[in-house]
Amino acid sequence: MSAVNHAVQLFEYGGPECLRVVDLPIPTPGPGEVRVRVLASSVNYTETLIRQHLYPQTAAYKLPFVMGYDVVGEIDEVHPDVVQFKVGDRVADMTVVGSDATYRLLKAKDLTIVPQGIDPAEAATLILSWTTAYQMLHRSAKVKPGQRILVHGAGGAVGQALLSLARIAGIETWGAANSKHSGLIRELGATPIDYEHEDFAKVLPDGFDVVFDGIGEDGYRRSFQSLRRGGLLVAIGFSASVQAKLRMLAILAMIARMYLWGWLPGGKRTRFYSINVMRARHSDWFKSDLACLFQLLSQRRIKPKVAERISFADVPNAHRRLESGGLEGKLVLCPA
Repeated sequence: MSAVNHAVQLFEYGGPECLRVVDLPIPTPGPGEVRVRVLASSVNYTETLIRQHLYPQTAAYKLPFVMGYDVVGEIDEVHPDVVQFKVGDRVADMTVVGSDATYRLLKAKDLTIVPQGIDPAEAATLILSWTTAYQMLHRSAKVKPGQRILVHGAGGAVGQALLSLARIAGIETWGAANSKHSGLIRELGATPIDYEHEDFAKVLPDGFDVVFDGIGEDGYRRSFQSLRRGGLLVAIGFSASVQAKLRMLAILAMIARMYLWGWLPGGKRTRFYSINVMRARHSDWFKSDLACLFQLLSQRRIKPKVAERISFADVPNAHRRLESGGLEGKLVLCPA
């Protein structure tokens, strides 16, 4: 075991310069816990919101704290009361914070086994982005073969996952993104829509069955308008509002207003998806859905893209790269 526990800590809210690499004590598992040696932790756009104090789930956290939304690790110590896992098992968890480290503690009840032979970096990319996509498709929207859906931000991590999983599910899909992602969108089995030169609301005169919107441009209004009668808008994020520097209260008001549209004539429905809320309500769903994704990865039916494997010192710049946009794969912290 390494004698050093490196970690990426957020010491104040602000820009990427507020992240620093520190050395922390190596923790000891308590009741119901295991300790893992971290093999991979993907860097997610959501973490740039956490860093800016714009993420509701972490708004009350006391600084400083260690970043790291997800983790794949190898168990190197277990508490005596943990019987379902052993030293050497590879496991995964969605942690929200705390996984950008050499070692960390995890609750045994939350863990999903990572099958042998899976690349830890590829496995880490599935925990937040792909599980989000899987649950939006199959838990929130309950999509059916033959439906027609629109994915905003199709070149991003969640967007790519939505396109890939929709193809497996037999869904006809359109992906809206910058034109530079058109080739990738076609490769994933969808029809590209160029944000700069095409109006997505006019692509289907009858409207889409489901629209997945992780951007929130114009407060989701045009996405709602592009639905067919009885269609569903699944909102996931609000990056446009973040870029416009709206305060959290204004963002929450925008989401609340979106829910009111569901009462308008026409039968269109709206839903805001949160992976944390879904997991709190249905923890068994999260583990079974992630296990399903690991199985798809083992069979190579899905191919998550790892843009680069990075070190602790690279994490602040990874945040800058995420905020600049244009990445077609995940940046993954690999401590080794």
